[in-house]
Amino acid sequence: MYSSILENIRSAVMVINHQYTIVSVNKQCEKLLSVKREEILNKNIFQAFPDAPDEVRHIEHTIKYEQEYAIDVMPYQWGPYNAYFTIHTKLIYEDGLVAGAMAEFADITQYIDREEDLKKSVEAMATNLVPISRSTAILTLTQPVVAELTPGLFIEKTLRAAHSLDVSKIILDVNAIYEANDIFYESITKLAYGMQLIGKEMILTGFRPAVVRQMTDRGFDLRGLRIYPTLMRAMELN
Repeated sequence: MYSSILENIRSAVMVINHQYTIVSVNKQCEKLLSVKREEILNKNIFQAFPDAPDEVRHIEHTIKYEQEYAIDVMPYQWGPYNAYFTIHTKLIYEDGLVAGAMAEFADITQYIDREEDLKKSVEAMATNLVPISRSTAILTLTQPVVAELTPGLFIEKTLRAAHSLDVSKIILDVNAIYEANDIFYESITKLAYGMQLIGKEMILTGFRPAVVRQMTDRGFDLRGLRIYPTLMRAMELN
């Protein structure tokens, strides 16, 4: 019955005893680790996976330190492996003593890759400066873009894009932003300062009342920057 339960668990499962001997694995474990159970069962886990780095040996650490682990994203990248796992370990007790440990893990590589692709797409959109005249370019931010931004990378890429253009003014339109966090507001002030250092002027447009209230409540000061209520108004005057 125990074996049947393991085989019906959708995650990969491995069980070792207190002497680090592998006593049970399910089919999903065989698949994720590209092993056959007959090759690793009743084998010391350090012998079964001699080259595994210490940072992925959570089931071993569970016994060694008598501590359970729950890791949402674990790079599993060594030897033949190039994946990301989510892993949870549990201590197994018998008569109040540690008798072994169980690791339940799943491959989340596709989700991580998809998230990375999305992040790259968002960052590309966020730094898509559009020249509208010989002196001016526009950068429009949207709420989905802001939600996924990596601030430091956003500032760096935007400054690089601005530096590559032969314009003197960058209009940053935030009309589509209805809420943001402190990191975003700090990014705006840092980006404006960075623009000054590369000889560009950053002009802000389209602040919604709710966003203005958030910024003032949090003490952010944009004095020294030209700000217009709408993108159209900024374009008319620049």
